[in-house]
Amino acid sequence: MDWVKIMCNILDHRKIKMIRKGPEGNTLVLLWLLMLAEAGKCNRGGYLMISDRLPYTGDTLSMITDIPLPTVLLGLTIFDELEMIDKQDGAIFIRNWRRYQSEDKLEERREKERLRQRRHRAIERTKLSALPLPEEVSRDSHAPLSRDVTQENRQDKKREEKTTTNKVRFLLSETPLVKVSDQELHNLEKRHGTDRLLQAADIAAETWRRKRNDKHNPGGYLNTVCTSMVVPDWYVPWADRKKIAEDSRLREEAVTVEQAAVDAREQEKAKARDVLWNSLSAKQREEYRVKALAGLPAGMEPSKNISEILAKTLAWEEARTNDDD
Repeated sequence: MDWVKIMCNILDHRKIKMIRKGPEGNTLVLLWLLMLAEAGKCNRGGYLMISDRLPYTGDTLSMITDIPLPTVLLGLTIFDELEMIDKQDGAIFIRNWRRYQSEDKLEERREKERLRQRRHRAIERTKLSALPLPEEVSRDSHAPLSRDVTQENRQDKKREEKTTTNKVRFLLSETPLVKVSDQELHNLEKRHGTDRLLQAADIAAETWRRKRNDKHNPGGYLNTVCTSMVVPDWYVPWADRKKIAEDSRLREEAVTVEQAAVDAREQEKAKARDVLWNSLSAKQREEYRVKALAGLPAGMEPSKNISEILAKTLAWEEARTNDDD
């Protein structure tokens, strides 16, 4: 799915109001919106799944939302208590997903898109079948070698050809185009040059990864790309993509380190909050529960678990305020 439906008055919903009144309220509402968006990306009927067999976990949600793990776990507990989510077969499931997202209409659109893609592939196959196959060998390939061409020269040339072939196959890896034969690659290199062949192979592979169109004649298709050499606006050369990926990896490592520090601070804070709560008398705890529930909208009756979370947070905030004074 490219989008999800969210009611304009979502912030006026009783459950959302209640969540915002509690600990980390605004962060938990943001978490809820991000979970809705992620469920749309997963496109699995409201299930949060990385793959068919791998469901999202609290750790996964913390990583992709940049929200500390303790806060995510608190949110999942509250969402479950308020019947906003369910856990079916060990996977997080957004309740009432189909009712709100009109998936029947989306499925109709997807079916139309599949039919359109099928017609497009049929047309492409017709075009490719009409293309001439690359020449098996050039006219000069059978010319006798000059006497000054030594065995070492021939070996160097073979090594260069093998290196180019390996580079092209690396660029075409994990695509149907990798089925092109070594002879066809050799002919294409002789006809168009090494640099042009490498760029064409990269563009062809990236185009396939975007469109996933069948290519029954990889050699003919690469020859067409080499000849026309139309560079798409979205194309980023492999060297630049490699640098971007490396920069992204370094950023993710830095974020992971920072997130670990944040999680450690959050865990220490949660422990301190529990220590404070356990030091209170039963009477003091009940007073905090009453004060916490008094701040909720009329008619809301949270569960005992959520009531204690709200009361515990209120006690912690008051203690910090007193310490600052």
